Parts: sequence; structure tokens; C-alpha cells
Amino acid sequence: MILRVVPHLGNMLRQEAATETGVRAQTSAEELTPADDQAVVAAALAGIRAHDAGFDLAATTSGVGRAREVVDRARQAGDASAARAVLSDGLWRVFGLLLEARAAHFVQRQETSAIVAAEVVAATRDSLAEQLRIRLTCRGERYELSYGAEVRGQPGQQTWQEDWVIRRSAQATTPANGGILAGLCPSCGASLRVEADGSCAYCQALVLTGGQDWVVWSIEEAPW
Repeated sequence: MILRVVPHLGNMLRQEAATETGVRAQTSAEELTPADDQAVVAAALAGIRAHDAGFDLAATTSGVGRAREVVDRARQAGDASAARAVLSDGLWRVFGLLLEARAAHFVQRQETSAIVAAEVVAATRDSLAEQLRIRLTCRGERYELSYGAEVRGQPGQQTWQEDWVIRRSAQATTPANGGILAGLCPSCGASLRVEADGSCAYCQALVLTGGQDWVVWSIEEAPW
């Protein structure tokens, strides 16, 4: 009923994805992007390790899991500012617009979930940037309500996948303290507190451009 009464809301929820441009959030209902050939992924990862001796894939994947927790808390609270410290500038703006659209239609996300597997399904490196697409397999409960009625998903345990794309400059190397995905400023090492313009509250370095460290560049959930 809700999807028929508020067709724009139904369309938004069925097609929702968040990218640096927001285009997929408005136009696409595709499945997750197909995985790359694993030989291509392995070659790109080798290239990353060759210039960054501190790169640790397991630690980076764990950091993406932490970022997911941060974004999930922000999503459920309806507060985009709570996710500022892990999202790229463009993605954060799109995320805020999505939360505003949800609030306008009284959409509440109900979710309790955990990551049960993670795999790098795409990796690229060129003269400008490095990018990893990490596919998370999640298990738990996930559904959404509007005006008290279910508009997407349903209560009960289920399994789904999400793609988290992280990106950084090709010249960036892993900070000794773990950096953004560890909740620390890659510039000064302080506990990361980010101003609205994307700068560290302590050293004023712009930390969410991807110039110094990995940032979450896009988030896609398999249709549900």
C-alpha cells in the first residue's frame, strides 16, 4: 500500500545505491557489479604492495567492516554527520540526501547484522588512483518501515551482499597508525574528528579527498 501511495518512495527504495555522483541512486536497479577476473585483481594488489610496503589487505578489509558499522549507525539514527569520518566528500553529500528523503517519508531502517565473509572482487591501479571493491556477505535482519508499515524487506534472518568501494591516490601509502579506516587522522594521528568541510578538527588537513588515505567511495547493496 505504501509503495502505491508514495511511488517516488517505492522507486527510491527499490533502486537505492549510493555513489560519488548519486547517478545510480536515481537510475539503476542492477545487480551488484560483476566481479573482475581474479588474476586481474591479484596483479593490481601486487602493484599496490610494490609501492606501499605497509599495505595489509586483512587490516584494510577489517577497516571497511568498521566503516560499515559507522555508516549503519548513522543510517539508523538518520544523522549523516555521524558518517562524515569515513565517506568521501561526494558520497557523504549523496548519503545526506538519501537520509533526508527517508526522513521526509518517515522511513526507518531496522537492521541487526554482521559480516560473515569478505572478498576483494575488483582492484585497479593507474597513475592517478588505486581502488578496491570489497564484497561483504552479511547475515542478520534487515527491513524498513514507513508509517509503521513494511516497505522493503521483512523481519527474520537473511543473507545479502554489499559492495564497498574504497579509493585513494596512487601516491598514498598506509599511515603507520592505520589511518581513516582505523578511525585516526592520516596526517596528525589524532582520533579522527572531521569538520563539515572534510578537514581534521586538530590539524586542519583535508583528509577525505582520498589524497592521503583510503576513503569509502561508493556503497552498493544487492537489490532487496
